[in-house]
Amino acid sequence: MKYKLLVLTIFASAFWGCNGHHDSDESASSPEFVSTENGVIVVPESQLSKKIKLAVIEPQTLDIQFRTTASVGPKSGSIADIGLPFGGRVVRSFVKLGDQVGRGQTLFEVNSSDYMEAVKAYLEGRSASDLAIANQRRKETLYQRGMLSDREWEEICAETRNAENACEIARRSLAQFNVDPASVHAGEPLKVVSPIAGRVVRNDLVIGGYLDEEDDAPMTVADLSTVWVTANVKAAQVIGLMPGQMVKVEIDASHQVEGKIFYVGELLDEKTRTLPVVIECVNTERVLKPGMFVNAVFLRHTESALTIPSSAIFQGEGGKFVYVQDSPGHFNKVQVVVENIEKGLTCVLSGLTGGETVIVDGGIYLSE
Repeated sequence: MKYKLLVLTIFASAFWGCNGHHDSDESASSPEFVSTENGVIVVPESQLSKKIKLAVIEPQTLDIQFRTTASVGPKSGSIADIGLPFGGRVVRSFVKLGDQVGRGQTLFEVNSSDYMEAVKAYLEGRSASDLAIANQRRKETLYQRGMLSDREWEEICAETRNAENACEIARRSLAQFNVDPASVHAGEPLKVVSPIAGRVVRNDLVIGGYLDEEDDAPMTVADLSTVWVTANVKAAQVIGLMPGQMVKVEIDASHQVEGKIFYVGELLDEKTRTLPVVIECVNTERVLKPGMFVNAVFLRHTESALTIPSSAIFQGEGGKFVYVQDSPGHFNKVQVVVENIEKGLTCVLSGLTGGETVIVDGGIYLSE
């Protein structure tokens, strides 16, 4: 009997011991949070709940600085390719590469049969028009004295109108050569002038060379004393940027210039989701070259900025998100658009409105 009692006691101890160990393992392996369709639920009083730090996000006044890549280009209307709309042979050049020229200054001369024909037609037309006008003035006195019939007078007036119209057509034909009709003379070569003041930045002229109307312009004049720097800025970052605001343009680590916003784009690029912001920079030292890539550093003032620690931001399949507390222990994933404003701090551009309670530290444990 004593032997049976001892066996039963050992068996019961072993049984309850096993059951007690199982309950302990089950308790140790129980989850500290549960994923939901749009967030998580953290088990109250769990070790995880003690690792999570919450903060209420409130709007504040802030000057936000951000930078983006930009490209340098000439100011609109400050560059001119000097070419010919007709064929001709270069007979003389008056400027060389790097020369400063004024508006209307002669750059080179060209012999062109097209130009010669246009000059001839204009001079003949102007002469015929002058003769017709003088004839009409003489005949007008006779007509007023009754020495000409109405029909004869109408014919004289018609001849004058026809001569004036022919002269006007010839003048307009001559206008394509960009010359002053009053200064043209038969047999002279065409004087090609600069339409703008600036510097000769390209000169491919060959004296005696023939220029065809389909050839590229052999000379370029540009005024690069002021240039435009165009930055492609994210749509959310454009808010608050206005013409006249100062912008720093970084050429390299040791060189920067200041410029003013000239234009803020209104048409969104659907591929890049950015808007062009044009910055006008004084370039008297010619450090900014068209085609150069630089960094544009913007300072945007906002009265209601929402800033949170960068540790609160997570990357998901649909983009960046934060954990917003819906009720104690219940957190929803909220999509946000953000920009880094300094080390460890991020500005929320959209997704939050202020007043939300957000996990600012420890959220990394919710993805384990």
